[in-house]
Amino acid sequence: MKFLLLITVLFTLVQLIVSQEALCEIQETCESCLSAHFNCTWCTDKVFNAPRRCMDLEDSQDGMCNEIIKNEEKLEVLESKDTQDYKINGKKAVQIQPQKVKLLLVKGSTQQIKMTYRPAKNNPLDLYYLMDLSYTMRDDKETLVKIGSELSKALKTFTANYRIGFGSFADKPAMPFINPKLKDNPCASESMPCEPTYGFRHHLPLTDNIKAFVNQVNSSKITANLDNLEGGLDALMQVVVCRKEIGWNERARKIVILVSDGLMHFAGDGKLAGITERNDKTCHLDASGEYEGSLFYDYPSLEEMYRELVKNKISVIFAVTKPVVGTYERIHELMPAISNVGLLSTDSSNILELLKNSYESFVKTVTFEDNSPENIKITYHTNCGGLYKKLKKTHLCTNVEIGKNFDFYINVTLTDFPTDGVYNHKIRIEEAGLSEYLELEVEIQKPCPCTEALEDNSETRSFCSDNGFLHCGMCKCDDGYVGGACTCDTRNFTSIKNMENYCRSDRDNSICSNRGDCECGQCYCNIGYDGKHCECEICLGCDLDLAYCDCGECVCKYGFYGSKCQCKDGFEKCVSPNNETCSNRGECYCGECDCNEDYTGKYCELSEKDNKLCAYYEPCVKCLIHQQMGDKCQDVEIVCQGVNATFIDEEIETLRCLVRMTDKDGIPCDHYFKYNTEVENELSIQMGVCTPVDKATVGLFISAATILLGLLGVLWWKLWTMYKDKQDFLRFQKEVEAYRMSTNVNPIYKDPIRKYSIPKTYEDDYE
Repeated sequence: MKFLLLITVLFTLVQLIVSQEALCEIQETCESCLSAHFNCTWCTDKVFNAPRRCMDLEDSQDGMCNEIIKNEEKLEVLESKDTQDYKINGKKAVQIQPQKVKLLLVKGSTQQIKMTYRPAKNNPLDLYYLMDLSYTMRDDKETLVKIGSELSKALKTFTANYRIGFGSFADKPAMPFINPKLKDNPCASESMPCEPTYGFRHHLPLTDNIKAFVNQVNSSKITANLDNLEGGLDALMQVVVCRKEIGWNERARKIVILVSDGLMHFAGDGKLAGITERNDKTCHLDASGEYEGSLFYDYPSLEEMYRELVKNKISVIFAVTKPVVGTYERIHELMPAISNVGLLSTDSSNILELLKNSYESFVKTVTFEDNSPENIKITYHTNCGGLYKKLKKTHLCTNVEIGKNFDFYINVTLTDFPTDGVYNHKIRIEEAGLSEYLELEVEIQKPCPCTEALEDNSETRSFCSDNGFLHCGMCKCDDGYVGGACTCDTRNFTSIKNMENYCRSDRDNSICSNRGDCECGQCYCNIGYDGKHCECEICLGCDLDLAYCDCGECVCKYGFYGSKCQCKDGFEKCVSPNNETCSNRGECYCGECDCNEDYTGKYCELSEKDNKLCAYYEPCVKCLIHQQMGDKCQDVEIVCQGVNATFIDEEIETLRCLVRMTDKDGIPCDHYFKYNTEVENELSIQMGVCTPVDKATVGLFISAATILLGLLGVLWWKLWTMYKDKQDFLRFQKEVEAYRMSTNVNPIYKDPIRKYSIPKTYEDDYE
């Protein structure tokens, strides 16, 4: 078995090598040559005697060509610092290795880079607390002030290097979002004072001073708006784009926690207030932190918001109350990698728990993205640190642990040449929530990187039939001539269409059956196809000594058969005695039956339900057994024609066929036989020993059985009577005992004194 497997592998390798060489040889241009296979090379020698300039690399290196153009790919690591944790002394954390790689890509070829991601301990965390300070959130602000110290403890469990900032929002201070009559005090309807409505207010830049954070939250004032939607997106956009004002650290994990009990306005809602200018996604905070563009720019759209969050590597936690959580969950579904949703209690008392759960969700998940162009395909494979037994095609892991290595194998493939002429790119592979990245400096090998100068002279023209000149091994033909050597004069054809007509298929009128190129009225077929119009597939694996190739189909020569005409004669060995080839349950393969599933035997005659040869021979065997028992069988010469049967005494144990017959007394009897798979129509029959019935013995047996059954019946009746008498006596004893206990008198005792009374007469009544 191992030998056959080795032969198969070697045969496959030989086929690949042959097909590779054939693939190179059919290429007519330098560009198509280098694109056909990585090992194809193009010869630029002026004096060239070989039939094709495109050849396998091994052939070109064997002296067949002196000057060649070949595919060259390179991978060079330019920067690879070891991963490390964040150091208090100022050393930055390194979480991705390597950091910079240079690639030279060849079309159709893939290069693999191993990238290691290791989440660092104490990596900086920037948390900006963006709070809805409309009237319904007044108790939430008080809760945040109370848990200030606990917030510090919670952040320290994440990292020792954290900072926190604070900002608040309400809505645009314009009709119909506010009541103009209550502009100065929008809470007047609730009989309490509050701050005039504002869009967004930046209170505190990112700092490690928790007391300053608590003071800013405490000093902030409640405001109000008219509708039940808030300007959260307006505020979030300013928090993201005002990088300097907020104080974002580029290398920190950046998180905004947006706390609200209301829904948000989206792009287009500003038109209700006459605000039509599209959000320009730039910072508009004044020196005091007030958003100056609230009345000039519309709300941003979700798509604009998502792009800015991704661009600036900022994640957002929506901490919202139950009535609106469903809407925010749908927003989270649109940007799952950079957002999370938590159900906020009515007074924000569970904000620390939400923050902890969301932060752990962000840290445990790593997602890599890239900015590769369309013609460069990048795929990621990883086992997520041992989560999967084998590498899985994914750019996402959800089981990340701090300090543990996660290896990603990145495959970079050039699928096509650039259409815009740009052959150099800088591609970033970066994690969705971090500013660290792997930079790829990519250079694309040009279709035919020939550096030879153009020389149109008699020497170079002689190679091109004097109808063009040679450049980089290719003929650049003069007007009116085409072909590899400029031998095709297009003036011989009335038009290009007329020339193409010679290449059109009679079957579907396509040019070269869409399987080749038409050159000077002749089809040059792609590899794998043949025929005048490339209408036929080539016969792969067809031995031309055994078969003819008829338009892609191997037609066996006389005396040969099989899927590849590899079998000579022997077909008759698969025909069973019942004249069926492999019992119609398989195929004949070089004189042996290759049975279908669930069938066995030399002729595939055996299955769990039947045996075709047993059924075929059964009529003959029955006739022969009748004759052996002294009866006649008129059909024996017909049903046993050509059969050589022998009666044997020894027991047949394996592969035996059963024949069940009834004798003249009506007694069934089993007989067995077997057939010889080596000698056709040779049978061995073992007759069963069937004893005739003795009527006297049977009558005696029936009489004895009748008497025995009668005795058993009498015995049963006697035992049942004794049982019933015993039960009645016991019941009598119980009744006597019960009577004695109730009267305390022996029931069989009789008093010797008798008492009588004389009845009164009629006369006595008158005395």
